[in-house]
Amino acid sequence: MGMIVSVYTNKMNRGDSSCNGVTNRFDMLCVTNVDGPFKPTDSCPAVRLEPGVFPGTVVITPLEVNGKSRMFGGNYAATSDSRWCRAVEQITGNPFYGAVPVHDRVEV
Repeated sequence: MGMIVSVYTNKMNRGDSSCNGVTNRFDMLCVTNVDGPFKPTDSCPAVRLEPGVFPGTVVITPLEVNGKSRMFGGNYAATSDSRWCRAVEQITGNPFYGAVPVHDRVEV
């Protein structure tokens, strides 16, 4: 089970900075390691909320690129659900409200 988050992308960009990552293909993602009533589906793939490289930061990473080097693809994801804020706060140790960068770009 997980939490559904909406993808926020800059459509004025006129390109895909994610190199066809999940944020280029889907408008919603299911964060499977955050408490919620939802399951990943074909139209809402599974992702994880993880600590970022720098202290006090978090990122979202797709399960489909597990084991591969990934980086920020230019898009963010968020929800207004308070469980989302608490999940980020658990990882960072700081109060949080906002969007999280999605690291769905994989260089080939």
